[in-house]
Amino acid sequence: MNNRPPLLSSLLHPLNLSMLALTAAAGLCSAWWLAPVGLVFWLIMVIAVARDPGLRMTFSRQSREPLAQRFQNRFDRLDRARISIFNSLQGVSPAFRRNVQPVQDALDELTEHAYQLCLNMTALDNNFSVQQLAASSFDDDIASMEKNIAAAANANEKREYEEALKSLQARKTQIKHVGTLLSRFEAQLTGANNAVDSVMTGIASLKGRDAKQAKAKVPPLLEALRTEQAELQQFDAELEKTSLL
Repeated sequence: MNNRPPLLSSLLHPLNLSMLALTAAAGLCSAWWLAPVGLVFWLIMVIAVARDPGLRMTFSRQSREPLAQRFQNRFDRLDRARISIFNSLQGVSPAFRRNVQPVQDALDELTEHAYQLCLNMTALDNNFSVQQLAASSFDDDIASMEKNIAAAANANEKREYEEALKSLQARKTQIKHVGTLLSRFEAQLTGANNAVDSVMTGIASLKGRDAKQAKAKVPPLLEALRTEQAELQQFDAELEKTSLL
């Protein structure tokens, strides 16, 4: 699968290579002043291809790292919705595209934000899975430590057992908190998909309407995406407060 960056793909594009070859031939065989003119046109073509939204989107998708399975399917659904809306805007009138483009931009931003959060949550989920194996013995360790406290021979010994007990309890609480956070994020991705599905339906309903009618229907669609973006930002804040296990 081609996974070249957009700029490299642009440089290697057949039309751009042909233009560069013609420029060199013109400069060598015709008139030297044609070479810089041709180079200007070649550079314009390279920039145009490199900035192609579809090409950049394809490269972004192909460059992504795999996610935890519990997140991968949900994120893939979100990404497919973005591609679907992008494709649906191809061939529409410029005025219609200008009015609906903010929805595409907001969905692009939401998708990329969701992916970065999925990456972070994947690392947390991998660590959580390992720590869960150790957590199965926490209850026994806590019960054993409570017995040690009750049977302590002196104050120093009792204090040491109490500190160990607090550490075990804190660790157990932390693991439980991370498990809850991961489950909540999984549910958030499901909610985001449902919201984006509604946006897709809204975009589809705008097809065939004039630009003015489409513009009037865009704000509610944007608001739905901004609400999901705000929800993801809350998970950003929670991740900042949650230390890795």
